[in-house]
Amino acid sequence: MSLTELMVASLLLVGSATSGLHVWGQASLAAHVGWLKEEQLESVELQLLAGQRWLSGVGHGSELLTANGSCRFDLAAVSRSADMALPLPEELERHWQAYGAGLWLEIDAKPLKGSPVEPLRRRQLLTPAGTGWCRPTLKAQS
Repeated sequence: MSLTELMVASLLLVGSATSGLHVWGQASLAAHVGWLKEEQLESVELQLLAGQRWLSGVGHGSELLTANGSCRFDLAAVSRSADMALPLPEELERHWQAYGAGLWLEIDAKPLKGSPVEPLRRRQLLTPAGTGWCRPTLKAQS
């Protein structure tokens, strides 16, 4: 084997090894980002479920409904009560938005600084009737 052949062979070996390491690094990064995304999604889903269960299970007093006697949630009262009853982890934020008779519960996951994961938002519409707050008054027909 001549010196030229040896140099070409070593360049090919170095090139293929470098390419292999690059692909391996990209696969490792993709797996890590997937794991972080899954962890973030699980945390957000748990908070959505906790918010729904809290709203369904809290005593059905009128403090979370509007004062006019309609079956509508009071946005400020629900937000205040939820913040006291359901503390959030540092990386999550909760927002309530009025929508008709119900409220949108939004949970935002903020990625940590320098994290390759993008922000995540999930939302769920909660209504007084859907969470058991408003019972229809049914009368038997004769």
